Amino acid sequence: MDTYVSNQQNGQSRTGETGGPDWWGLVMRARTVLMLAFVVFVATDLLGLTSLVWSVVGWFAVGASALLLAYQSDIRERRAVASAQVNTAKTQELNGVGTSVLNLLPDAIVLVDGRGRILFQNEAAAQFTGRSAVGKLLGNTFREPSLLQAVERVRQGEEAQSFEIERSQPVERHFRVLVTPADTTPVALTAIAPNVISAPDAASVNGTGIAALLVLHDVTDAKRIEQMRVDFVANASHELKTPLASVSGFIETLQGPARDDEEARERFLAIMAEQTNRMKRLISDLLSLSRIELREHQPPKGTVDVRQLVKDVVDAVTPIAQRDGVAVSVALPDNLPKIRGDWDELHQVVLNLVDNAVKYGRTGKKVEITGELVSETEQTMVTLSVRDYGPGISRQHIPRLTERFYRIDAATSRERGGTGLGLAIVKHILNRHGGEMVVESDLGHGTKFTISLSSHK
Repeated sequence: MDTYVSNQQNGQSRTGETGGPDWWGLVMRARTVLMLAFVVFVATDLLGLTSLVWSVVGWFAVGASALLLAYQSDIRERRAVASAQVNTAKTQELNGVGTSVLNLLPDAIVLVDGRGRILFQNEAAAQFTGRSAVGKLLGNTFREPSLLQAVERVRQGEEAQSFEIERSQPVERHFRVLVTPADTTPVALTAIAPNVISAPDAASVNGTGIAALLVLHDVTDAKRIEQMRVDFVANASHELKTPLASVSGFIETLQGPARDDEEARERFLAIMAEQTNRMKRLISDLLSLSRIELREHQPPKGTVDVRQLVKDVVDAVTPIAQRDGVAVSVALPDNLPKIRGDWDELHQVVLNLVDNAVKYGRTGKKVEITGELVSETEQTMVTLSVRDYGPGISRQHIPRLTERFYRIDAATSRERGGTGLGLAIVKHILNRHGGEMVVESDLGHGTKFTISLSSHK
């Protein structure tokens, strides 16, 4: 009987749907009935109640019935064991899938037991705790006092805590933290991390406190976007406030002390016209930027002839270039293909770059526009470069050139009609067209802006 049970537990079955019956096991199972029947029939034969033949026949009949019942019972037990094994395998497989899913989540997840030790962490949490943090005290891996205090309050029986923390190293990042009581029964823990926790004793896991689950969600991008919105409103208000104040002041002067001063009136009206044009340019750029952002996710469907586009831009800036004594030259290859894009938006891009080169690089007295066809592995790109020979741009300014209202020299920019939005508009248009822009500059030797766009082939 013990041999049979051992074989059954080790899964070494010789009875069932895939093999013949284990006769010795069945005999051992029915041995009590067989022995009792043997004793009864021997006694009846000795007492003369039955003949030897009928005693043997009766014993075989009872034995066959006992073996049949044992066989049926054996089949039922083996099927139950097989079903339990299948269910266990499925449970382990699902638990493994659950752990894999937790490791794929971008949010950091950490499970802390009632003693303050880390029971489980997913892959995203390793950036905070390190990869060998399981089994260590939470206070040895996290340095944020507010987080540790929240965990301690939850372990003492308080409700879930939600708050934000900030990390400044290696870069500034913001996280939304949720600390909530956790189920630490053996079944629950095994389901969370079967490879780490194998049905531990609940008392030793819980310790003297309540276990806690930490979830850290990165909200850095949301914070940055919110800050950008605040800065944008502040900058736009500031840009509009200055010309409005000027116009308002001149109007009051013309209505008062300078009412009959012809010379002052002409001078003030000229300044008012200039400030009004400045506000019009700013509002126009703001509206343009807003429209482009609304359509930034929609790829353009049209095609644009680059040579014709550059010709139109040069025609538009020639009067300004001649006034400032700047020569604009164009050198484009004859085989430039058309590019995918929106004519008006790309015209705005090239016009902005050439206009900036003329206005801010005019000390160099020349601006060069060149193009090139670049073949890459998957597609052919058309590059267009605008180079000036002016004072150039310091290296620290280059990464911020496409920020809204960012100016290297605010006074010079306003003096030359800049709104601080031109390159921001260029960036968003290129994003919509799947293009990119590279800026190269050498102080004292000028600046080169190069844009790359996909050809229409």
